[in-house]
Amino acid sequence: MKNVNQENKEIWNTNAGEWDKAMGEFGNDWHLQLIAPETERLLNLKEGQFLLDAGCGNGIFSRRMANKGVKVTAFDFSETNIELSKKYSSDNIDYHVLDMTFEADLIQLTDKKYHGIVSNMVFMDVPEVETFFSKINYLMKDDGHFVFSIQHPCFNSEFMEVTNEENILMKGYIDASTSKGKAVSEQKEDQFYFHRPISYYINLGAKNGLVVDACIEPTFEKEVGGPFTKFPPILIISMRKLTNN
Repeated sequence: MKNVNQENKEIWNTNAGEWDKAMGEFGNDWHLQLIAPETERLLNLKEGQFLLDAGCGNGIFSRRMANKGVKVTAFDFSETNIELSKKYSSDNIDYHVLDMTFEADLIQLTDKKYHGIVSNMVFMDVPEVETFFSKINYLMKDDGHFVFSIQHPCFNSEFMEVTNEENILMKGYIDASTSKGKAVSEQKEDQFYFHRPISYYINLGAKNGLVVDACIEPTFEKEVGGPFTKFPPILIISMRKLTNN
């Protein structure tokens, strides 16, 4: 896993510039229309509360929340992503270069408890997520929410093929797998995709004392066209501590 993780990090450092150009300061249509609004609603954070943004990329969601007065701690394992994040406003944001697959890195974040933890479009890019899930209970307040978004494992994976403007063909789903591909056409290197079925995340949360309290499958508006007006390309899951009734 160490060799894959190191290669993964090198790929993201190489592609970070192209990703920053594609996302910009506020994010692309996928972020602005599908991911950010629902994620913000599920977190339900108030001004002055603490948010941990795990795998922050170039900081698009961190800035969105910081602009609303939320105090954000954000980290990414790509040094280049963090450098690019800092060229934008960093008010209310504390950036770190940390790897969510390393327990020693996550321990550095335990100086406070967070009202919310978010990880947007990260887990399908990471070879191992068990370490991070195992630390959620230590990092999050008892009444906090952990919200993550991923490519929809059913309708937006290596096993999906668009057959025409409105339909898709599924060739697999249940087995975990690893592949490579491009998400941004201009990126220099193919990136890893680590496919896992939805049940994997739900069961991993339960194993670590977390229960699902919301599941959102956003789609684009009709006028956008294509299959993702009726098949959700994104899955957003909110979890809370099992002991929080």
